[in-house]
Amino acid sequence: MPKFARTAFVAAPLIGALLIAAIAPSAQAFPFGRKKAAPTSTTQTPPATTPAPALRAAMSPAIQSPGPETPPTPATSQPTPPVEPPATAEQRLAARSLDLVSQSRFWLDELRKVPTDGDAAFEASTALRAIGSADRAVQTAAMGIQSKPDEPRLWAALALALVADNQNEAGLQALQRAISLNPRDARLHSTLGIVYDRLERPDLAATSYQAALAIVPGDATILSNYGISVAMAGDLPRAETLLRQAVQNPIAPAQARQNLALVVGLQGRFAESEQLASRDLPPAIATENVAYLRRMLNGGDSRWNQAAANNN
Repeated sequence: MPKFARTAFVAAPLIGALLIAAIAPSAQAFPFGRKKAAPTSTTQTPPATTPAPALRAAMSPAIQSPGPETPPTPATSQPTPPVEPPATAEQRLAARSLDLVSQSRFWLDELRKVPTDGDAAFEASTALRAIGSADRAVQTAAMGIQSKPDEPRLWAALALALVADNQNEAGLQALQRAISLNPRDARLHSTLGIVYDRLERPDLAATSYQAALAIVPGDATILSNYGISVAMAGDLPRAETLLRQAVQNPIAPAQARQNLALVVGLQGRFAESEQLASRDLPPAIATENVAYLRRMLNGGDSRWNQAAANNN
């Protein structure tokens, strides 16, 4: 397999592409392709009747089991340690300009001082997810929801952390709850599209991307994700149209151009694909990527050969 940059497309046995994840403060990518454990149902995925463990933790407080009464502890002469006060507003503001690792430590410490601090739970979860600690981000957001069960930001943080941790079914439930609390958050709709793509439901993914674009028309990241979703469904010309719309945006990420290069190459236009890829990649890597596409199409991958034949 060729050497692909993190923000470039990746040619895999079925397709090489990356969805631009809208679940981190900075652009972050998810490898996109046919997943190992895809559902076989062809009907719309309903919300699970039994919440996933992370959601159960978020939706129900811990229950203390009854036990025998214990006698009161006799008073001792040991002094009570002073309660450490939370940071001031000025300290919290300054913490948001720290590097992400320092931010996560600061907000986790604030949460230790006041376990019901929803702001600290949200900030800690966001920072942990950004540094790749998605599992801890899930736990932290769920802890915040325990004390603030209807806080939209915390449900969004939980949903995005679950998706980052590849917990797709649980992420689907959390996203649906987060969207019900904040239906105008385009990032949540777009991330829901990513989850449906992972679950191999391009019809539901399309609905989610369209909902996101209705809120922020022309968003390059959403258009890029939508374009790759359509390509995975086999409609390469429409995918190319969406991706060209994405790259027309002056602030389009490099990955949008790489996704366009991929879709152009899958249609057999290798010289144009290489030219597009070379805008953001070293020429040698762009050439190697296109060579891989040639081998993939010439090697009998019937799915993409058929798609290319239908589109030529």
